[in-house]
Amino acid sequence: MSVESLPDLLVRELSDLRRFCALLEEERKVLSGAQADRLHDIADEKFSLAGQLSQFETRRDALLARSGFEKGRRGIEAWLASLPEAETERRRWEELLKLAIQAQQDNEANGRLINLLLQQNQEALSVLLSNGTESIYGTDGQPQGPVAAKRSFGAV
Repeated sequence: MSVESLPDLLVRELSDLRRFCALLEEERKVLSGAQADRLHDIADEKFSLAGQLSQFETRRDALLARSGFEKGRRGIEAWLASLPEAETERRRWEELLKLAIQAQQDNEANGRLINLLLQQNQEALSVLLSNGTESIYGTDGQPQGPVAAKRSFGAV
C-alpha cells in the first residue's frame, strides 16, 4: 500500500471540490427551472461529496501532523513555506480556499432559494385551500363553490 502525499491529496481534494461547486450550480439551475425530479439525485450526490471532502480534511490534517506540522490552515501554510518550490501546491491550496468559500456561498444561496420556493408553495396552498375554509378545488381537481357556478368559456 502506498503512502498518500499532501500534493496528491490536494489534487484529489481540489477535484472533488470542483465537482461539488458544479453540483451546486446545477442545483441552482434545477431550482430556478422547477425541475424538482432531479433534486433528490443532486442531494444524494452533494451528501456523498461533502462526506468525501470532510475525509480529505481529516487525512490532510493527519499527513500534516505526521510531517511535524500543525493541523489546518496554519499547518498547510507552514508546509508550503518549507518546500523549496511550492508554486504548484500553493496555487492548488489557494484555489481550494477560493472554491470552499464559493461552495459555502452557493450552498447558502441555494438554501435561500429553496426556502423562498417553499414559502411560495405554502402561500399557493393557502390560497387554494382558502385558509382552512372551503377549498377552491375539490379532490377531483375541479372547481367547486362560487367558482364552479360560473360558466366555462366553451359553454353556450
